[in-house]
Amino acid sequence: MSIPRRGRGGLGIESARLIAGLARVTQDIGLAEELAQDSLVSASAVARIGRAGHPGAWLMAVGKRRAVDIFRRKGPMPARSPSSAGT
Repeated sequence: MSIPRRGRGGLGIESARLIAGLARVTQDIGLAEELAQDSLVSASAVARIGRAGHPGAWLMAVGKRRAVDIFRRKGPMPARSPSSAGT
């Protein structure tokens, strides 16, 4: 998912931050990349309608909502161990 830094309004840096943030939420880098890609596709569709005030925050919100949808479809998550609960 290589997006030029200046070619799309700085989304190259935003996509790296987006993937990192979603990887922290999902604990799965592959899923985080998929969610980031979906968010960027949604952003391109919305860009035709209007611009978001904070694109990074908007992309993260879209990605997190999609992650929640995926987790709901999969069913209950296994309980986290006490040692990983603080991280």
